[in-house]
Amino acid sequence: MYEPPSEHLVRQLTELQLCHPRDLRRARGRVRRLSADLPAFDSVWIDSLVQLRLLTPYQAKQLEIGQGDSLRVGPFVAIDELGRSKYGSTILARRLNRRDRCVVRRERLASDRITEVLSQTGLVLERLKGFVHPYLVVPNEILPTENNELVLVSRFVPGLPLNELLVRRGRFPATVVVEIGRQLLEGLAALNARSVVHGDIRLSNIRLTESGLAVLVNGGVRQVIRPFLTIHDALPIDHYDGIAPELIGTGAVATASSELYSLGCVLWQLLAGRPPFVSADPLVKIASHQTQTIDDVRKWAPDTPAMLADSIRQLTSPFPSTRPRSFEEVLQHWGTPSSQSRSRIRKFRRLFDGAMPHFSEPVSDARVGHWVWTTAAVVAVAAGLAFSYDKGLRNELLSIARNVEAVTHATRDQQVDTKPGEALGGSITHRNRELIPLPAPSDEGVILLTEHGPYEATGVNLERSLTIRGSIGGSAEIHVGNVPLNLSSDEVVLENVTIRRSKSADHDLVAVVTVRSRSLRILNCEIASSDVDSDSVDTSPERAGAASVAWMSPPTRDPKLSEITIRNSAFHGNGVSVAFVHTPRSVSVENTLKTGAGALFTLGTKCLATEFSVQLDRVTLRDSGSMLWVAGDYARTNGAPPIAIQANNCVFKLDRSDSGLIVIDSDRPRSDIAKSIEMKSHESVVEPGTVLLASFDRSRNRLAQQDDEQFEGLVATEIKFEGTDVRNTSDSTVAHLAGPRTSEKSQPGIDPRLIGSTRQQSNP
Repeated sequence: MYEPPSEHLVRQLTELQLCHPRDLRRARGRVRRLSADLPAFDSVWIDSLVQLRLLTPYQAKQLEIGQGDSLRVGPFVAIDELGRSKYGSTILARRLNRRDRCVVRRERLASDRITEVLSQTGLVLERLKGFVHPYLVVPNEILPTENNELVLVSRFVPGLPLNELLVRRGRFPATVVVEIGRQLLEGLAALNARSVVHGDIRLSNIRLTESGLAVLVNGGVRQVIRPFLTIHDALPIDHYDGIAPELIGTGAVATASSELYSLGCVLWQLLAGRPPFVSADPLVKIASHQTQTIDDVRKWAPDTPAMLADSIRQLTSPFPSTRPRSFEEVLQHWGTPSSQSRSRIRKFRRLFDGAMPHFSEPVSDARVGHWVWTTAAVVAVAAGLAFSYDKGLRNELLSIARNVEAVTHATRDQQVDTKPGEALGGSITHRNRELIPLPAPSDEGVILLTEHGPYEATGVNLERSLTIRGSIGGSAEIHVGNVPLNLSSDEVVLENVTIRRSKSADHDLVAVVTVRSRSLRILNCEIASSDVDSDSVDTSPERAGAASVAWMSPPTRDPKLSEITIRNSAFHGNGVSVAFVHTPRSVSVENTLKTGAGALFTLGTKCLATEFSVQLDRVTLRDSGSMLWVAGDYARTNGAPPIAIQANNCVFKLDRSDSGLIVIDSDRPRSDIAKSIEMKSHESVVEPGTVLLASFDRSRNRLAQQDDEQFEGLVATEIKFEGTDVRNTSDSTVAHLAGPRTSEKSQPGIDPRLIGSTRQQSNP
């Protein structure tokens, strides 16, 4: 049934110059076909106009939800949304009565700052009047607004951001990095000549165009809006990847020297394929820049020419006095960009439109030798500036791991042997292949792993929920090398994946996976916390095994609302399965296996004593450390609420029966330590002689048994498993129990058919 569009829709389309009456007449045929016998609502007209490419999907969405007026921004009409944050948005737009496109950035400001910011912006625009540069984009217009908003207009560069290209294809070849560096240096030198600093040099602000240009956008904006860095701004994590040490906690503003540091970090990241300091915690990144010297890039990209590596090392020196004095000085050594520079980048950019390129071509020293200075005066950061023991994720987890490993060392008299050449669940079929970069998340926040892999562990930071999922019935592997898989999101889900340490990894890790989220779900996964291929395991406290997963709550979230769910999964290796930096509200574990030394769970020293429950169903600990290792307020505060544990059909066979099913760890243990735990069990078993509750005496480095009357329903019996290979999940099925059973016919413990990423159907 044909009906014309509503007058309201026609008025909006006309005022926004999105289409003309003749365009509506062209759409009639499509409207009739789409509506059939139904009335042609405005949504049908909008869909038809999208099909005719008269409206963009973004414009259509705004019109359908009744927000068509929001498409008008002063004399501009929005085409698409390029980005959004808690402070505002950036849109692709065009000026009314014109077809050329531009970028409009809207930033919300506090009412007491709007006057100052507008004044400062006016000064910057005055300095940039008439400024046009091929490698740099700056605002050229400010729009008046009645709200507490800063609205800036700049030219549009049709290119892909470097952070997206890095995720899609991995680290860049040195030849391309040199050319990108030359172009950016020339643009920054021209901007500095106008007495303006960029202030926000990072991968997401650099566009690579099809014509071979590396263009730095948003020039001068950050310095006006937020001249001082603070973690309270809750900026995306990449804002902290290149912050110069002298800007941290000093109130200082960006200078040419700090810009060179940021540029050096960008070039380092392109070569290495990862940020200089990897963490999902802004505090950790800031502290790292302030207290550590960035590694020589050849540690992560061995094919980097020595002269280029030395140059980047000087750019990223923690001391401004040892960096180059100006952009011009660097350009004298690197050389200025040329047509050959554009050609090299253009060829590289085209690779992203086809098959995956092989980035193996190094830059010979001869090519850049006469452009790069040969002396570098990098001074090491004093050892006294190291992290304090209790600050940051790394040290919190090191504290957890060392405490657990100290007891493991004290109570174990032999190392766990593994067979050379074997890996988690079998041999590594891709050992000699290059790692595949993780795909970019979809609009719904899903990273779908359609290949076996192995995929390379990288950091992922999303404001919405994040899911990393292997295909059902497949076996997607993520290999963690010298950098953990860092995940930060409101909700994190790992499903149908295997995560393990790469055999080539040569650095200690605190955790294989670090998660900052409100909730965490681990479904049908296998995670190895240590290299199970090694001939032996070092159990010394100084080399504590890495945790499989380290979880913490976002700073803006209440940990009391956090939930952790683990189902049909296996944890192998000599580290903790899940280390909690903060106390979640509840933990639910079903049909899950833990093998190797180290606890199933640890509550760290920062965990507050709140109501906390643990539900275990068909959980098997085989040759494992404690089920729960407790520090923090639970361990030292008299009268703290007990940890409520319900264990149904579980099997607890520790690596040593006297190592403690639950361990309370504190320098000042509570006097009512027996009341710290309430554990009820149904059809769950332990081996005879197992210490159920113990306290850890740090001064003597040993355990002391405590009263365990509050443990109900556990049955002590000899436990025999189907096989001897702890890495084979089926071998950890219970074969025989010597003790009596109650009414249930099936044995307790795991059902191996449902465990891991190779199961044939998804969990409901």
